[in-house]
Amino acid sequence: MPGPVQGHSGLRYSLQGMSPPSAVQATSGITADFVVDRVRRLESHHGAYFAFQLNKPVSVRIYDPADRGQHIECTCEEFQSSQAICVHIYWLYDGLNAALYGPLVSGMQIIDRAGIISQISELYTRISSQLTTLPTTLNAAHDEVVSDTDDPTEVPRSPASTNTRPEQVRDMLSVFDLIALPEDYGRNFDSSPTSDASNKLYVPSNLPATIYRLAVQDEGVFRKLRRVISHDICATASFSKSRAKAREAFAALDVFLETGPSEGQQRNTQDIPRCARVLRNIVHQICGARDVRTSSGPLSASVVTKVAEILVEILQEVCNRNEDVYYRISWERETSDNEPARDRNLYSYLIGHPPRFSSSAPSWMRETFVIDRLRQLPTNEWRHLIERLTSILDQMREHLSEEDDPPLAYTKLERMIQEYTTEAFEPSSSSVQRRPTLGDQRESQRRRFE
Repeated sequence: MPGPVQGHSGLRYSLQGMSPPSAVQATSGITADFVVDRVRRLESHHGAYFAFQLNKPVSVRIYDPADRGQHIECTCEEFQSSQAICVHIYWLYDGLNAALYGPLVSGMQIIDRAGIISQISELYTRISSQLTTLPTTLNAAHDEVVSDTDDPTEVPRSPASTNTRPEQVRDMLSVFDLIALPEDYGRNFDSSPTSDASNKLYVPSNLPATIYRLAVQDEGVFRKLRRVISHDICATASFSKSRAKAREAFAALDVFLETGPSEGQQRNTQDIPRCARVLRNIVHQICGARDVRTSSGPLSASVVTKVAEILVEILQEVCNRNEDVYYRISWERETSDNEPARDRNLYSYLIGHPPRFSSSAPSWMRETFVIDRLRQLPTNEWRHLIERLTSILDQMREHLSEEDDPPLAYTKLERMIQEYTTEAFEPSSSSVQRRPTLGDQRESQRRRFE
C-alpha cells in the first residue's frame, strides 16, 4: 500500500485506496516544482474558467460550476489523451489547499479523483476574490520567495550610447505628460525664448523648459533627475502611452461606425484602412522603443514584458473584430463598386487578407502584423502570455475556410506556440530544475552590457 506523501506546501496526503500507477502520478504531482506565471479569468464556448498558466507551456483550467458543473482540465498532452488527473492538477490541488485554506487544513488529507475535482471546483468563488495575489501566494507556498532586495534600480547601467543628453532629459520629463511620447515631447525647448541674454536657462512661464535647460547644462541636476526618474519609470510611461493610443484607435473606429463622419469630415477619416495604418504604426513605434531602451541598458522583467502584453492585447482586439463593420450602421455611406472586402473588416485587413505592399515599402509594413514582432522577442518576455496566445489561435481557427489556405499570421502563431511547447518539454539533464528567479533574468541582461 502506498505510504503518505508530503507536498512542497508542507501538507500531508494519504494515497490509501489508489492504484500503484495512480499513487506514483499523485506523488509526482504533489512534490513537483512548478511555478504559476499568471492566473486569468477567461471565456470560451464551454463557459467561464480560471486559467492557471504554469512555467511549463501548460494551463490548468477550473471552470465555473454554474456553467459546466465540476469540471477541471489541463492542456498538457497527458490529460488530453487520457482525461486522467495529471501531475499539474495534483500540484495545483496541493497549492490551493495551502494558499486558500492554510491553517484550516489539519491532519492527513485523503485524495482521490472525485474528491480533488469536487474540492477544487468549490474554490471557484474564493479564487475570484484573490485573483491578483494568488500567483504569488501559490509560489510562496511551494518554493522560496524571490528576494525583494534584488532591486532593479541597483543594476549598473551602461551610458546611453544612442541617446544624447537632451534626448535623455526629454525622455525623463515626458513621463509627466499624459499624451506625448518622448520623441514628440519638448521639441521647442531649445528654441524657447529666455528672459534676457544673461540668463539663458530661465524660460518665462515654462517650468518644463526651464528644468530641461538646467538638466542639460548642469551635471548635478541631471544626475539627481535621473536618480528620481529611473529608466524603468521612463519605459513604463512610454509603453503605457502607446497602449492608450492603440485603445484610442479602436475607440475612434467605434465612434465613426456609430455616428458616421462628422460635418466637414472626409468619409474615410476613421475607416478600416485608416485604423489599420494607425495600429501598424503603433506596433512599429513601441517595438522600436523597446529595442532602443534595452540596447541602452537592462530593464526590469516587470517592465520589459509590457511590450509583449500590449502586442497581444492589440492582436486580441483585432481578432474580436472579424466582421463586416458596416453591416449594421444606421447612416448612409458612400461606397465604390470595387471596394475590397477587407476594407470592411479589420481582422481581414490586418490578418486574414492583408494588402500586399511593394518591395520598396519599409520592412515593418510588409511583416505579419504583431506575430513577427512577438517572434523576435526573447521567450521570457511573452512566455506568461501563452494561454492568451493559444486562445487567440483557437479564435483564428474558428474562422478558417476549408477552401482557402490559412492566413500567414495563423501559421506563424501556430508554429511559434508549437516550437515553444516542444522546447519546454525537451528532456533535461536533471529531473529537478531550480525555478528561474527575477535575479537570473536581470543577470542575463546584465551580461549583455559587460
